[in-house]
Amino acid sequence: MPSEKEDDVMKNVTFAEGKKFGDWKIGKTIDEGGFGKVYIATSISDPKKVAALKAESNEIEGGSAIKLEAMILNKLNANGPVPHIPVVHLCAKRKLYCYMVMTLLGRNLRKLKSTNLVVNNGFSRGTWSRIGIQCLYALKYVHDNGFIHRDVKPQNFLLGNETDSERARIVHILDFGLARPFAVFHARENKWIARRARGTAEFRGTLRYTSPNVHLRKEQGRVDDVWSLLYVIIELNGGKALPWQTDSQRERVEQMKLNLPAKVVMSNMPACMDKVMPHLASLDYYQRPDYHMIFKCFWQVMENEKITPSSKYDWEKDEPDKSVPPASWENPAGPFFQSDPLGINAPPTPAEAALTEKSGKKHGKK
Repeated sequence: MPSEKEDDVMKNVTFAEGKKFGDWKIGKTIDEGGFGKVYIATSISDPKKVAALKAESNEIEGGSAIKLEAMILNKLNANGPVPHIPVVHLCAKRKLYCYMVMTLLGRNLRKLKSTNLVVNNGFSRGTWSRIGIQCLYALKYVHDNGFIHRDVKPQNFLLGNETDSERARIVHILDFGLARPFAVFHARENKWIARRARGTAEFRGTLRYTSPNVHLRKEQGRVDDVWSLLYVIIELNGGKALPWQTDSQRERVEQMKLNLPAKVVMSNMPACMDKVMPHLASLDYYQRPDYHMIFKCFWQVMENEKITPSSKYDWEKDEPDKSVPPASWENPAGPFFQSDPLGINAPPTPAEAALTEKSGKKHGKK
């Protein structure tokens, strides 16, 4: 039962249909959380153009995270729209709430999983292997721009809207409310420099999917986002649960993550995925995950299942539109996963650390 305070907060983001925000007019509510809502939005100047308007109350603890999310999405799209990343059309802060108008997306992986008719409460291997590649692509792109997501879970990966042919089969990453910059580009030095890891860090993320490092209160790096993705994929594997799937006690979940052997956690996964978890366990905060190796593991699952990128997903009834060009992730050589624009694999020098700490604090939460 919502508290009276929560009721008041929700009033701040409850708008009548037809309310205008710049060039956008809102329609029906399409999603709702504890302190915010998402509405359909239609362009006033071009009624054929639709988007989503996300609004959050400023009265929630810590305030709305929309400003941070919009800032990160704009940085990710700084050179034009990119795959797997929504586009922000408008963002503003009002006295009682913040809002942004962004790409209209479809269902998230959690909803798709729970309504799947092919596999009960999960996905077939042919489907989750392709989802895994796309999620990995999205995470690597975020990492390549200096950010860590820190809340990787099925709810934060959404398919494109089914009416958008170019994005309908593309997985998008969303919700950067817990994101943090781990590296900063310095034009004078002409290179990326890692922020120095703190000695201890607060628990950030969703209990079921956080990496073992989070339970040890270590600083989260690129490896921890990928580790969370692996847990998500294990959960999606035909409905086979993670060992701690139904446990909400942090201490018990922590003990399982820290002590269960990889072969137990991965027991229902294809053998070609076996080397992923040991690889992740070998990395520290600064070291770059071998995205290409992980990509090839997912691709091997596809090949084992005799699936191609253009095969139907579990939730699709019709064959994919062949007029849509192949997505970037569909290249079997995986050139994107081999690229390393940051070149970070070790701690910063003392001089480099001094440069990053000042600028890093400007761009995200601690």
